[in-house]
Amino acid sequence: MKKKRIVYIDVIRLFAMLLVILAHSCAAVLGHPSNSLNWRVSNAMVSITSIAVPLFFAISGTVILNSSKTTNLQYLFKHRLVRIVMPFVVWSVISAYGNSINTTYIKLNPWDSIINIFHQPVLVTYWFMYPLITLYLLSPLMKAMVDHTSTKVLDYALLLWFIFIIFLPAIVQFTPKSFGVYFHSYFQSRIVVSEWIGYFVLGYRLTREKHARINLWIIIPIIVIFLMERIYINFLTLNGYENYLNIISEIILPILIIFVYMTFQALESHYPHWFAKFIEFMAPLTYGIYLMHGITILTLQKYLGYTNYWMIFGITVAITVVVIGILSRIPVVKRLFT
Repeated sequence: MKKKRIVYIDVIRLFAMLLVILAHSCAAVLGHPSNSLNWRVSNAMVSITSIAVPLFFAISGTVILNSSKTTNLQYLFKHRLVRIVMPFVVWSVISAYGNSINTTYIKLNPWDSIINIFHQPVLVTYWFMYPLITLYLLSPLMKAMVDHTSTKVLDYALLLWFIFIIFLPAIVQFTPKSFGVYFHSYFQSRIVVSEWIGYFVLGYRLTREKHARINLWIIIPIIVIFLMERIYINFLTLNGYENYLNIISEIILPILIIFVYMTFQALESHYPHWFAKFIEFMAPLTYGIYLMHGITILTLQKYLGYTNYWMIFGITVAITVVVIGILSRIPVVKRLFT
């Protein structure tokens, strides 16, 4: 029997995937700062899309840490890891060759990238895979821990994560060295904990118990205000002044992720049937789309120019959806590419 998908998880997955593609479509423009409207819009878009990766880690934690199969090591190594590693390696090889062809000024040897894949990603867009695979490897231990941890203790762990991984590093990074050095937490707070493991556990925590009904008329405007704040502070600190304001952006990011997550969660029973069916079709394609979008963007930039990021974004979405959609229909091929 086909497992019933959770609609809001798939909606977040697709939403975050579109933000990732948009961010990488705009990234090349940011490497050439100017006062043009085009550059300013791309900078604003990247500020907004920064919520995508934390959302990905949050829904990964939701799915994996709520699964009864997670403590099964055989399932981890025979199914779950194979499911993500095999397509990652295949697309890394394709991307290495594609990148060597797209590069105009420097001749790249694709084999150098492939051989060093354990140490560094073939494309910058693949950095996400390394912490994700690590979290998969740690997931049986994490599952055993959260299953025997009270909500109060789990909240305590998340509070420690927020203080030592979000708050204190923000003070150190965005204040003068003579001041920030007093907030450096040395190494004790980073033995195991990382920024991404926090969002991974946070996603699970948000499904730990049934939440009280939230008022979307209040929470959605707050989300918009927080996003506008990130854009405003990003522009305000471009000249290097008021750099300390970035602390605010760093602090509110986990809160923003919680609000966005809870908004999609609250809408679970309100999605129209046609929309739920569309999401059910699209969600399984997102991993393949992620793996393909990097080399697609680089190829399009070669012919369309990096400044046409809206066009590149639209065409990348269209191409990757069609190609991955077709590949996912072929029984053996889909395991290699999607």
